[in-house]
Amino acid sequence: MLKRIARRVAAAALVLFAFTAGMVVLGVYALISFAAWAIWGAVPPVYTFVLAFVIPPLAVGALTGLGIGAQKTSRALRRKRTARAEAQARTGSWEAACRRRDSSLVAWSRYETDVALLIDYPVMTDYSDPVIREVLVAMQGIREAERGSDPARLHLAVDRFEVALRTAENYARRCGQSKLTDQERSKLATARTALNLILDGAAAPSEVDGAYRSLRGALRGIIDLPAPAAADLEAHARQARMLATPSVKV
Repeated sequence: MLKRIARRVAAAALVLFAFTAGMVVLGVYALISFAAWAIWGAVPPVYTFVLAFVIPPLAVGALTGLGIGAQKTSRALRRKRTARAEAQARTGSWEAACRRRDSSLVAWSRYETDVALLIDYPVMTDYSDPVIREVLVAMQGIREAERGSDPARLHLAVDRFEVALRTAENYARRCGQSKLTDQERSKLATARTALNLILDGAAAPSEVDGAYRSLRGALRGIIDLPAPAAADLEAHARQARMLATPSVKV
């Protein structure tokens, strides 16, 4: 409302200024014309009086229009620069959030691929535990934030996931294998021995096969290996068999 009143006042002032300028110029022109008639007897054409009155307001209007146009152009350029800077900042923020997301997901993926970690911290696969379940919920929050384009939302989702993951890791370290029975801990010790034999690379193929079966049997009912961890374990066992296979001499 105040801006509208201010614009109207400015327009009225401009019209009054242009009219006053025309009248002043016309008065000066009339004095000069009267002096010319009194001295030389020459009378200027009538249309020159009209031009003398019209030209100053037109000049004032033209200059004002140029000034307003220049101001609008300057504002438009500033808006474009601001929009470009905001877009660049938005893109940079999104990329930073994606880097944080990738780093956090890599940290979590260790508990889906590293069998040794799962044996040491079996609670990390217990998705019924509220602490571990919070990690999965936070991960789903990241997936939902990725569908949008708001970097702030993605940063918040990554923040929640990082906190949930740190909390779960600290919780798993405190728990260790304490939630398991003596029999289950004994089975995990057997699984650890079998895993070391597979990773050692010096065992015979038959020993590798026996260790692989022993490991999977020991984990059954205690740790449900995620698909990536099972695939990684199978790859290590296959590689150990290949390294242990003696070369055939011709």
